[in-house]
Formats: sequence, structure tokens, C-alpha cells
Amino acid sequence: MPSLVFLAGPIAGRRYKLADGEYVIGRRSDCQIFVPDMRVSRQHARLWKTGEAWEIEDLGSNNGTFVNGVKVQTATQIRHDDEILIANNRIRVETRESSPDSKLPGEGNVTIVNVTGNESLIRSREDSSSGRLPIVSSGILSVADQRAVRLLERKLDALTQILHATAASDTSEALIQKLVDALLELFPQAEDVGVLVEDERTGELKVQAQRHRKQSFGGDLKVPGTIIQHVISDRRGVLLGETADENDEGVGTRMGAPLIFHGVHYGVVYVESKHAGFRQEDVDLLQTVATQTGLAMHATRVAAQLARREKLERDLRVARQIQRSLLPANVPQVVGLEFAVHYEPAYQIGGDFYDFIWHDPSHLGLCVGDVAGKAISAALYMARLTSELRSRAAIARTPARLLRRVNQEIAQLGDDGMFATLVYCIYDLENRSLVFTNAGHCVPLLRRGDRVFPLQAERAHTPPLGVTQELEAGEARVQLHSGDMLIMVSDGILEARDARGNDYGLSKLSRRIRTARGKVDDVVKAILADIDSHCGDQGQQGDDMTLVAMSIDQRRAKRKTTTLPGAEGGTEAPDQTIDGDEDD
Repeated sequence: MPSLVFLAGPIAGRRYKLADGEYVIGRRSDCQIFVPDMRVSRQHARLWKTGEAWEIEDLGSNNGTFVNGVKVQTATQIRHDDEILIANNRIRVETRESSPDSKLPGEGNVTIVNVTGNESLIRSREDSSSGRLPIVSSGILSVADQRAVRLLERKLDALTQILHATAASDTSEALIQKLVDALLELFPQAEDVGVLVEDERTGELKVQAQRHRKQSFGGDLKVPGTIIQHVISDRRGVLLGETADENDEGVGTRMGAPLIFHGVHYGVVYVESKHAGFRQEDVDLLQTVATQTGLAMHATRVAAQLARREKLERDLRVARQIQRSLLPANVPQVVGLEFAVHYEPAYQIGGDFYDFIWHDPSHLGLCVGDVAGKAISAALYMARLTSELRSRAAIARTPARLLRRVNQEIAQLGDDGMFATLVYCIYDLENRSLVFTNAGHCVPLLRRGDRVFPLQAERAHTPPLGVTQELEAGEARVQLHSGDMLIMVSDGILEARDARGNDYGLSKLSRRIRTARGKVDDVVKAILADIDSHCGDQGQQGDDMTLVAMSIDQRRAKRKTTTLPGAEGGTEAPDQTIDGDEDD
């Protein structure tokens, strides 16, 4: 099956398999190929299958789409081994299926000749699988040379056994178990062998595998501290020389070597003999075994990490689909009202949420919230919170009552440090009034004409949900007019940062809302474009971004306005009164 393989970027190593159909690449969470990179546009590029070929086009992105270094201007056909570049994301195209019966390429890459005349054809020997080549002494080799050849032979045996053990092991634990068995074969004089592995969390050495030639251990493996100290500090094999032979060469009964790869220390291999001694060639051999085992351990751990990462990413993709299913599939269809929504999690799944909830046929609830935290824990908390909001909306007719009842349930979850901020509004379709409460969330904004006002009132301030069992919730009422536009955002919008670390902020948001033209969809697009311009190429966004906007049809009659306290020069602003905080 054709695939796109990400070679560089925040999701390097991920493979997307392509079936028939159309695929959009972008950083919006609903893109078929989701790339969490701020340099990638929300809908950056599109690819589709035409006949037997695949084509790609750029969707008006800021940073462009390139195929083999050439910028895509129109629909461009892509082929096997082409490289797509989107910002810093390098993507390889794989359209060719590999099979065991693939033929050799016939374009001059491989030349095949027949063996004739004096040339000889050399085959492997029947017994070469053991890795041992017989040593034939001519009588000319010195004793030292014969020992060197014997050591080389033993090293070849050791490498062969380690390779077999690596091929047969899918975890470092299984590899180590096979290693201790191999050590008893490589060192006939050894009686006790063991492998100490460094704990990844504490850094403490712990015995992971041990063997005794005659019987199983009756207790823990005892390794001399001198060996541990020298092996770790010197990063090389150590033999404790206890005596000397007739050639004044050190002989010892205990030796160790480090399991190490590219400076990363994984543990220590220890071998002990009660009677027969080890020599220099033995500790050299043990060092060879330890070096190869360190490499094999590194490879198995990397493979395990990749497998865990792949499983986590697969779980996150499923969780993202589930979370998206919990959010509204469509905006409400209401005569006289227009809605626009943008939802963009910073990660596969996020803590932001929004909802539209009908309390009755004439009262529509709107909310935007943010759960403290990210990823799965925040998503689960969000799912519970939105479920409580929906289930209690019919019996709680005001925002303050609804939040008090929902908080009683959320506070009982007992998740340490978990809480949620949100703005909840109820819009009355008959008299165009809006009642709202703000539980520690970003201030909603109201555009009226060429002015933008923050919807805030002292009595509408409410603590975040989930902090305390008893929530002191208040609410405020504002009269809306035809032509008004309500904008609710999460903190990811206000805290989007540029290269210098400056937030986008409420003032820039208000200015862009005031100057934007067109329908509510156009205003939302203008805000997002302004945020992109502010942030520039900042890589992955730091927080979820959610924006919900509602506009009242311009064709409807205007309503009464008064002057909002604090507005400049008696500027017209929303009528605002405070409802009493009724008890349930």
C-alpha cells in the first residue's frame, strides 16, 4: 500500500498508509494527516489518487509545499522515492510494493558474469555455522602467536553466540538471559556468571540474571566492589590478578566488564571461578562480549521504545477521534444567528472544549472551557465535565445554577490538581438577552459597530470548577442587538507567543475583531491569520486554541442601548445588569 513516511519534523518516523481517496495535510486536528507544527498551515496541502498516480497541490499555505526541492504551484504528480518538504517536515513517498520475488534492477546497477576458465567458485563450509575455523599449526608460530590466534577464534565464537542471542531476543531482558548461558560456554573454567543492569530510574545496579554451572544460586550474586568501581570508572574489562604463572603473567579468579554503548552505561558482566584462573586473553574476550552485548541492549531498548511510542501514538489517535466525537458535530441552525468555530489542540488530544446546549426551544447555551492539564487526563476530565453540563442543562435554567450543580459532581472526582475554567452563556432567542457567568476563564468579547467591549461584571466572576465542593457562582445579563457579534476564546489564543516571547494578548485580539470585515466566518479567519502572523515560525504551538463566535442577523431591528460604566465619552455599549444569585 502506498505510504508517506516522515523523515524529519515533530512526527519523524511516523508512516501514513494511503488508500484511495483524498488526504489533507495540516495542523488542524481534523486533517487526515495531522502535523503538530506551527510552521505548517492549518490546511497546508492536499493529495489524491488519479488513476494509478498520486498528485499533490498546495492549499495556499504560508510556507509553501516543495517536491524534490521544487515549489508546488499547481497540481503535481508524485512518484516513488520523491521527497515532499513542508516547513521542516521531510516526507518520503513510497508507492512501490516490495516483495521477496522482486527482480534485480536491469538498468546497469548490477552486472552478472559467469565464472569460467581459471576462476574458482567458493562456497561456505558445511560446519561454518558454528563460526569456528580450525587452527592448523605449522610449528612455526610462537606460543604467544598461537595464544593470539586462539583468542581470535574464541572471539569469533563469542560474536557468533551474541548475534544468535540478539536475533532470538526481542527485549534486553531476554537477551541477558541468553548471555549468561553463553558465558558458561565461552569460559569453561567459570562457575558463577551474572549480569548487573543499571536501573533506568534510580541508576542503581541490580542483578538481573545469574547462573551457576553445577546448581542454582542459593542467594544473591556477590560481586566485589573493587571490580564494580574499576569497571564503571575505567569503562573497560577488569581481572583481579591474585597470583602469577611461570611467565609472570597475572592470573585471577574474578573478572568483570562494562555493558556500554556510545557512552551510555547499561550495566556490568561478572564471571567468577573458584579454582581455575583467568588470564589476560580471558578478560579481553569478556570485554569483546560485553561491548557487543551493550550494542545489542541498546538496539533492543530502542526497538522497545519505538514500539511503545507507536502504541502510544496509536492510542492517542484513537483518543483524539473519541474526543472529537464528544464535541458538537455541527453548529446550531438558528434563523437570525450565525456561528463559527475553530478548535485546534496543541497535541493529539487537548484540554480545551466547547459546546452548544439547548436548555429549551428558546434558550441556547454556549460554553468554552479549558481543563488544567494536557493529553489523556485532560481529555477524560473534559468528557466528564461536558457530560455533566449536558445532563443538567434541562433542570438548571441559569448559568450560575448549572455550574453549581456540575461543580458538586466534578469536585468529587478527587483528581489532584485537576480543575476547569469556562465561560457559560445562555442566549434568549425571544428577547435577545444573554446571561453569562465566567468561572476563571478568558473574558468574552462583544463587537458592536466599530467598538469591542469585554463582557465582564463583578458578580459574574466565579471560581474555576473542581477546586472546592461549594461554588459561589454569580451571573450577569447583557442585552444584545442586531449586528452584534459575541467572541469566546481559550487562553491558547491570548497566549500565542512570537519569537521574543510576547503574547498575542487581549488588545491585539480586540483590535483585529474591530477591524475585521465580512461574516462571522470571515472574522474568525482574520483572527487566525493575525495569530499566525504574530507567531511566525515558532514550531509546535504551546497550548490548545479554541474560538467560538456568534453573530446576530443584521436585518433585525436594533435594541435599546445605554452607556457602559467606564466606556470612553459615553460610547454606546451593552446594557448590563446583574441578576441575583439565586439558591437552588
